[in-house]
Amino acid sequence: MHNRFIKTVLVCAMATVALTGCQKTFKSEDSKPAKLVNIAAPVSVLSPVLQVSLDQSRNLAKGERISKKNVVDLQVAVTKSGIIAASRGGLVSAFVGNQAVWTVNLKQVITSGVAIDEHESIVVVGTRSGEVVALNANTGEKLWETTLTTSSVAPALIHADRVLLSANNGVLYGLDLQTGSVVWELGTQRTGISVRGIAEPLALDAKTVLFGTADGRIHALDSGTGMPLWNRRVGMATGGSSVEHLRDVDGTPLVMGQHLYVTSFSGQLAGFDMATGRTMFVADIKSTKSPAILGDLLIATGVRGDVRAFNRLTGETVWLSESLKNRQLTNPVTVGDYVAVGDYDGVIHLFDRDGEIVSRVQTKGQLTSLQVKDNRLYTQSAAGVISVWQF
Repeated sequence: MHNRFIKTVLVCAMATVALTGCQKTFKSEDSKPAKLVNIAAPVSVLSPVLQVSLDQSRNLAKGERISKKNVVDLQVAVTKSGIIAASRGGLVSAFVGNQAVWTVNLKQVITSGVAIDEHESIVVVGTRSGEVVALNANTGEKLWETTLTTSSVAPALIHADRVLLSANNGVLYGLDLQTGSVVWELGTQRTGISVRGIAEPLALDAKTVLFGTADGRIHALDSGTGMPLWNRRVGMATGGSSVEHLRDVDGTPLVMGQHLYVTSFSGQLAGFDMATGRTMFVADIKSTKSPAILGDLLIATGVRGDVRAFNRLTGETVWLSESLKNRQLTNPVTVGDYVAVGDYDGVIHLFDRDGEIVSRVQTKGQLTSLQVKDNRLYTQSAAGVISVWQF
């Protein structure tokens, strides 16, 4: 099936707009974040379940601090009994409720995590110095540690007895899950300037994994052997400046049944029918986050803070909200009959099907991504605050 829609795969670039290679940051002409308007009659959507704080500074260098320019997207791993989380400061902890049942100090700054296998037996995190560390998910015991040539800022994917990850230097890796040994690696073309971020790998099926890379390509590989199955350039330059030449593939596509939805930094949101290989639509939004599905709507957040709903079969715009302009939005996620979007100030906004914000909740610190599992919304902020809500 993969050969039938090689030309139909696009991926999204990460919403962080700090650049690597040139050490610059670009902003919109009007970059002032929108002020929040009070909700006249807020709807109760999310009920708080848990909030815990992690030690963020334990292993930071003297004088180093976490700022908006060096935030990384650390995500929790959800288990049957609780959560496992990693702090920027090097601690990995398993929680049942608000009680930590084990904590391990890796004595290094953590830049990626937390990945967990389907049996909930092994968790994997990555450090700033390039170590990939596997721990027993039940006890915290270190199982193995592998040193790569550089670090990663995206969670690994544990799939088919492999730990799959993208390094900051453009090399893709497949590690043995049991030993950590490098089974295969594949170098990709490096660019002098890129969006700060790396795409989290996506399992397409039992044997195939997709990697997005900074050269604007998506690579489909055999997850067991690393054998390239196909690759295509998907990020397209839109102008003459360095910023307009950014082609990074730094996000995760959305698969819903036979349909594949992907966004791009160059301004395209595409929908594909994987059964036929047909392009259903290409819509216009400069987005760097994975979209979400709410009924017949496809919701995407733009790099300028716009939130737009499309018909998920035709790509026609149904509604557009600019009320969160320049608030550095996360990916949208579906929570019941609503869509949640987080922002740089730790606020989570809930939109109804008509594009109105009907509810808000707040945590402490900048939000980079939202996760949903089993009717619960999970966040980990840049301040190390983990929050869980029920819906």
